[in-house]
Amino acid sequence: MMSKLFTPIKIGNLELKNRFMLAPMENGLADLGGEVNQRIIDFFVERARNEVAIIISGSVGISPEGRGLPTQLSIYDDKFIPGLKKMTDAVHEAGAKIGAQIYHAGRQASEAVTGIQPIAPSAIPCAILGNNPREMTKEDIIEIKEKFKKAAERSIEAGFDLIEVHFAHGYLLHSFLSPHSNKREDEYGGSLENRMRFPMEVLKEVVEVSKGKAPVIIRISADEYLEDGLKFEEVKTICKEAVNAGIDAISLTAGSYDAVEYTIQPMFINQGFLIPFGEQLKKEVNIPIIVAGRLNSAELIESIVEEDKADMVAIGRGLIADEELVVKMKNKDYEDIRYCIACNQGCIDKVFLGQGINCLVNARAGYDRERKFKKAPEVKNVVIIGAGPAGLEAARVSRLRGHNVTIVDKENKVGGKMETLSTPPEKDTFLFFRDYLYNQYVRLGIKFVQQDVKSHEDIKDLNPDAVIIATGASQTVPPIKGIESKNVVLAEDVLNGDAKVGSTVAIIGGGLVGTETAKYLATQGIKVHIIEMMDAIAKDIGATFVGHLFEVLNKNGVEQHVNAKVKEITESGVILEDGEIKADNVIIAAGYKPNDEIADDIKNNFKEVYTIGDAKKARRIMDAVEEGFTVACEI
Repeated sequence: MMSKLFTPIKIGNLELKNRFMLAPMENGLADLGGEVNQRIIDFFVERARNEVAIIISGSVGISPEGRGLPTQLSIYDDKFIPGLKKMTDAVHEAGAKIGAQIYHAGRQASEAVTGIQPIAPSAIPCAILGNNPREMTKEDIIEIKEKFKKAAERSIEAGFDLIEVHFAHGYLLHSFLSPHSNKREDEYGGSLENRMRFPMEVLKEVVEVSKGKAPVIIRISADEYLEDGLKFEEVKTICKEAVNAGIDAISLTAGSYDAVEYTIQPMFINQGFLIPFGEQLKKEVNIPIIVAGRLNSAELIESIVEEDKADMVAIGRGLIADEELVVKMKNKDYEDIRYCIACNQGCIDKVFLGQGINCLVNARAGYDRERKFKKAPEVKNVVIIGAGPAGLEAARVSRLRGHNVTIVDKENKVGGKMETLSTPPEKDTFLFFRDYLYNQYVRLGIKFVQQDVKSHEDIKDLNPDAVIIATGASQTVPPIKGIESKNVVLAEDVLNGDAKVGSTVAIIGGGLVGTETAKYLATQGIKVHIIEMMDAIAKDIGATFVGHLFEVLNKNGVEQHVNAKVKEITESGVILEDGEIKADNVIIAAGYKPNDEIADDIKNNFKEVYTIGDAKKARRIMDAVEEGFTVACEI
């Protein structure tokens, strides 16, 4: 019997072929200023071709001062209509419907992006942006209402099948609804009835101009996850009012920028955390409910609709990670799904920096046209030294292109450092990617040889036509007096369980590895000191993770010593330039250096040689996977 997930559903008068929606998510792929380009079209078309029923555009700015990002789609002028029409036509041709998510960023807009002071219900800056919004006047309210109406009209003219009004994530309409951001004392603030007034006026205008042309839905945060924020009880009332106003479905999300980890949920937020909200809301209203929120398990996705907990699923990062997710689920090919690991490194971290998305697990994401690989014109014997993520991705792509592939590694296992990375608390989803790469290695019949390669002689019997060096990196040991002491251990050895530590430790290095090691040990009751020579720890950690990291470190009594220079390590701890830290063990987390000792010998003895990932330059997994993919496409 066919899963209910793959049965049609109607939203208003719009019939969708299945229950999968590409969730609206910032992708950073449009041109500066918000014009459509080929890259954003390609991204949407790739998902449309792969059986997604409806694409939701991501935020489309209805007014110049309401744009949150430089590369965000815009619809505040007729000049944007031709590009948007080109995009909707392409998605339709690929077999999907498409909706426009119209929005104004409000207090979460930035003058740095727009050149205009942001507007908001009250003049309360956004904590993340540190901006300076002004309180909206009655004239502003009338003007913005008209701009939402015009945006809806332009959306219909541009060929969108559905209009989603953004009632979530702390943006303008949500900020009016929330007592956290709305401190007005007029008819637009105070009671819920007053806080709802402006968003409902906007919604009624949009519904009116869209009647008979496109269904209208809202996306709303089920819970803002702030002490003084908008709670679910009030959200239920808002949703009922929205139904009375004429909406055709409700899409649930969570949070706002002041609780950003709930808007784009990292690894430490539970999978499917919004499902109970959807289940409750279904009892309150009689229109379709759509849920999102870390839906990175095929069984979980299936159960949502099958068990009537919601009517549709909105998947964002999961469809960045695997554009073929829906097809694979339809074929019940669950082991072939490349799940999102919720690292946020390639998607939202890049978008916040003003860049287009990529993905740690999917190098094609955001490069959907350029990174299509074809069968190789000539079959080669490809030997890959190293079975970490770079080597495994290179092996997967080389094999799919038709080459004979052998992986050589000194360990009798694949995955490189991914097990180590998954050891700290709340990091276990890294293993999703390791498991995917292992499944591909098995499915594709890639050969494996256990061998510690010291020179070209060790692989010459494999007769390689091409060699890929993917030997990774090793921890750097800084030249500190006393570094050879018995109480000094490497962070990796601690995480791997190869080194035991005492009840108090000092970690030298406050980057990603140092802070994750600190979290791992502190949550076991060990007293941790982090020593960092820069003016702050965790500088290389993304916006959706860093707040939670500091919360865990502070809760567990981790002491930070910044602008600190280590003079010497002794048997009793660490001597700094301005003091001393007593510790049973000193843990080194001071960066990485490439394992490139064999590179020159290999290059001198084989004609076609590539060095990728950390073996080329120590960086992140995302860089390693990207190089594994792109190099394998060249062979």
